[in-house]
Amino acid sequence: MANTYDPTSVNVQAPAGGFQQGGWYGGRQFWAGSLSDPGAIHPQSNQQGAGQLVSAEVNAQSAAAQGVTSQNIEGYLEQQRQQSAGVAPSGQQTPVTRTAPSGQTAGAGTALAGAPTPETPNFPEIYKGLQESSGVTKLEQDFADMTTSYNEAQSKINDNPFLSEANRVGRIQKLTMDYTNATANIQNQIATKKADVETQLNLQMKQFDIESTAAQNALSQAMSLLQAGALDNASGESIASLTRSTGIPSDMWYSAISANKKKNANVGVQTFTAENGEVWAVAIDGNTGDMIKKTSLGIIGNVQGGGTGTTIKELKAEMIPALEGAKNSYGHITPQDWQGALASWIARGGNAKDFADNFRQYADPNRDDFKQAYGLEEL
Repeated sequence: MANTYDPTSVNVQAPAGGFQQGGWYGGRQFWAGSLSDPGAIHPQSNQQGAGQLVSAEVNAQSAAAQGVTSQNIEGYLEQQRQQSAGVAPSGQQTPVTRTAPSGQTAGAGTALAGAPTPETPNFPEIYKGLQESSGVTKLEQDFADMTTSYNEAQSKINDNPFLSEANRVGRIQKLTMDYTNATANIQNQIATKKADVETQLNLQMKQFDIESTAAQNALSQAMSLLQAGALDNASGESIASLTRSTGIPSDMWYSAISANKKKNANVGVQTFTAENGEVWAVAIDGNTGDMIKKTSLGIIGNVQGGGTGTTIKELKAEMIPALEGAKNSYGHITPQDWQGALASWIARGGNAKDFADNFRQYADPNRDDFKQAYGLEEL
């Protein structure tokens, strides 16, 4: 049995010009005033396979046509299914076996295949828009222009019959050195901004879980490298790799590295989810508790409720369960857990002094570096 839904019940808005019979909207096919289950052909459709899920093979063909992966398509459909969980269908229909119109077979490029239409989620267009807004498109064009100029200048030197071999080689070497130096920064920017775009898209589509064990392990390892100074001269590609493995934007890494280099700040980078479901990345000076940078990653977490302002009393009530759960048999928490809790406290409107005043008992006073490790030296 296949379900149908009223578009408003699953939060699918009609595009300009209204829904079109057989069109795909939010991963669902529209037919006779209602929408199908995500990824399924509408049960009242006159197309072959009515009431059935589009096959994985056809989804793969459709993904290839749109320039994305099958995982992108499946991830999007699963997201739509989760969002509509618990929504009562407008009716249930018995699947009907249909025959494809003469001369037409089911496959990519037919309505059955969910071939790209203006209403279908167009992942390449989304990606293109993110690239343009982030400046990647312009940077790539600038790099292409510089490369064209370099190639033209190189050709002119090589084609000049009046240059001696030594003179030609010397000019080519200088030209290449100038080109390499001039494009190094732009290539770093392209690498990091591309990683930011890909990570942002994966976070929003839930193809990357920032709270997963893998992401948290990657962040922990990156913190060790950061605080040891191993990232002080990291290349753009290295920063891009950190962004993809941890979900933390490149500008956050650059800020953390810069702060750590300037004053050995024992910088910590953490993520937390606000009450409205918005996920934030925060860099904190571990010595002073000052916030270095705070960046929103978007609404990708679980929405826990509203709220316009939070008092210290409310903040304390929210924080205690997490601290209690992280403490050891002596009643203390690690400096890493302390910094994570502090980042969450500050991002919610608190300050480092209030945090220390309320939770100092969780810091381990038996450590030789007690004050430095917990950032209590200046508090």
